[in-house]
Amino acid sequence: MGGEGPILVCFDGSDGGRVAVEAAAKLFPGHHAVVACYWQPFAESGGRLAINILELVQDPSSINAQEEALVADIADEGAAVAQGAGLEAEAQAVRIDCPIDEAVLTHADDLDAAAIVLGSRGRSGVRSLILGDVANEVVQRATRPVVVVPSSELSRRRREAADGSRLAGG
Repeated sequence: MGGEGPILVCFDGSDGGRVAVEAAAKLFPGHHAVVACYWQPFAESGGRLAINILELVQDPSSINAQEEALVADIADEGAAVAQGAGLEAEAQAVRIDCPIDEAVLTHADDLDAAAIVLGSRGRSGVRSLILGDVANEVVQRATRPVVVVPSSELSRRRREAADGSRLAGG
């Protein structure tokens, strides 16, 4: 099951991330939480396109410093939301060099997290009825409990879809 450590709450500054933080506070009142925002340095983002773009950039290290500062601010914002909702929370801006789902799972292992909480991405149409790629991968590969919280907009669309199917007799 889950570890003995904190709740790992993934936060990206979006509505879905904010709703996930608020849900974590309701589900795990008084628990210690690590509110994490993940980032990958520009120069290490891999792929042919990144290398070509990197050749055009005068100072990639300044871009990375700006990105790291932005992500630290986002993580701080998430921790403040968590604290306002009653969690004991700390912010972490996590530099990664792998896909985000792998980074979340590794981070949870490093923390011995009791659970992972993340928001699901809002999508349009039928795609909004399924989990996003990152959430799906984390759920499928996790060795600890995972709570996936839909954004307000995603919840609204799912309720409308469910209501429509009930009205149609389904």
